[in-house]
Amino acid sequence: MVFNLRTFSFAESVEDDPTPPKSFSLKELRRATDNFSSKNIVRSIWKGNVYKGRLADGSLVAVHRASSVDSFRKESFESEVQVGSTVSTHPNVLCLRGFCRTKKELLLVYPWMINNCLSYNLTERPDRFARPLDWTTRKRIALGAARGLAHLHNQGNIKIMHGTMSNILLNVHFEAVIGDFSKAVIMDENNAEKGTIEWSLGPADFGSDFQSYYCYEDVYVNTTTIIGTLGFIAPEYISTGKCTVKNDVFAYGKMLLELMSGTRISKLHSLAYDEDLSLEEWIGDLKNKNELGRVIDPNLQGNYVEEEAERLVGFALLCSHADPSIRPEMSEVVRMLESQFLQRDPSTRSSWSQSEGDSTPYYSFPPSPSPLGNAP
Repeated sequence: MVFNLRTFSFAESVEDDPTPPKSFSLKELRRATDNFSSKNIVRSIWKGNVYKGRLADGSLVAVHRASSVDSFRKESFESEVQVGSTVSTHPNVLCLRGFCRTKKELLLVYPWMINNCLSYNLTERPDRFARPLDWTTRKRIALGAARGLAHLHNQGNIKIMHGTMSNILLNVHFEAVIGDFSKAVIMDENNAEKGTIEWSLGPADFGSDFQSYYCYEDVYVNTTTIIGTLGFIAPEYISTGKCTVKNDVFAYGKMLLELMSGTRISKLHSLAYDEDLSLEEWIGDLKNKNELGRVIDPNLQGNYVEEEAERLVGFALLCSHADPSIRPEMSEVVRMLESQFLQRDPSTRSSWSQSEGDSTPYYSFPPSPSPLGNAP
């Protein structure tokens, strides 16, 4: 396959120009958070604390305050500011309101997401057993996250690769909003390379005595360190450090499995491992036994559409396939989800949808990985 960077979607239009984030003073953010009161801490993350605040105009915000000003947090801060200054407006992508940088402080200001994040609602919220996210809401989240990610991949003269899909935020309507750009990679004509990505999977990955070799052609960015969340990083990226948009597709597939099952991806892998199977083999085995319901969140108490559940689980496996050439582009993911759900479920419609009624066929459970060659 021959790639021409000039035609690699670097010239597509976007819906709206980005609004430059505001440079806040430290005094403004101290006032907004009541001097960073411990009462306003809503979450603690590796970078520091997240505070609930109210700006002078009355709007609620989440203020991310770094616990220290070291090289790692500086890099994370700069990445979020760069992406926030670049990405165009979209309802499924978190907008950076502003930032503040001093010698001793690194602060980011984002809109307040009243319903926290997806993982919190699935695995941590105290009343999740009695009031789980319903099936319609989960479909809306799946579609919204796909739309947001597809938007990031089509930013005019650049592409933004998110790097991880393990922390999807939920707005007041429980719609997916993609945030956390600390691990994002911006691809443009200056850093993109075209060529072949080669990697291998060891015998343990296939349960055989053969080393499996893969070869894939794409446009990528070479990274010095692997970015992402364990369980959401594509195998070819782990092996080569070459980041493509297909890494995001892989992460989306893993997120979709967590959304459907209400279980962290690490736990799903453990359940499969207990039966000496890969996750894909385990789910395929359950499907063959008509026991796919074991993968669906038990908190739903059977209140879901079996046909849709089977399609979504199969679709998740397609997106997270070991072979990146089999994974669809995110724009195709959006079309496929819209063609499945929009006509039957008006609640998932959005004014941002541009491909309703698309005839793209739905791909069911993907085949097993098909390496290009084996060596003893």
